[in-house]
Amino acid sequence: MTARWLTDGWFTLAGAEAEGVHGPPTLQGTVVVEVTGGPEGDLAGHATFADGGIVGSEAGPVDDPDLVLTLTDADARAIVAGDLDPSVAFMQGRMKVAGAMAPLLDLLALAGTEDCRARLSRVAAQTEF
Repeated sequence: MTARWLTDGWFTLAGAEAEGVHGPPTLQGTVVVEVTGGPEGDLAGHATFADGGIVGSEAGPVDDPDLVLTLTDADARAIVAGDLDPSVAFMQGRMKVAGAMAPLLDLLALAGTEDCRARLSRVAAQTEF
């Protein structure tokens, strides 16, 4: 199955691939990712974590997230494609952060695992950018 970048179908694909992924057990709460400057305009999606695992993800923002990450479309695509490490994007100021820092640090730890990188690679292979 392939899905167009940041559509409802893409979030379904990414969510299915993320099922069973586990980061630090302290990874909790809702994270919104805002992608700016894309061909469809600015878009957002969110994921909810509990006990280090993802328990749901959908297109669109939510009220009162624990963490909001904002990236350009180009940087978000580069992260999914494996060409940009999320920690590097954060340290270079290319990923803006609002909200609690604890979920960010846990999320960056998760993103650095081989399992997460392999899952992102599979998502990228099925994404129509």
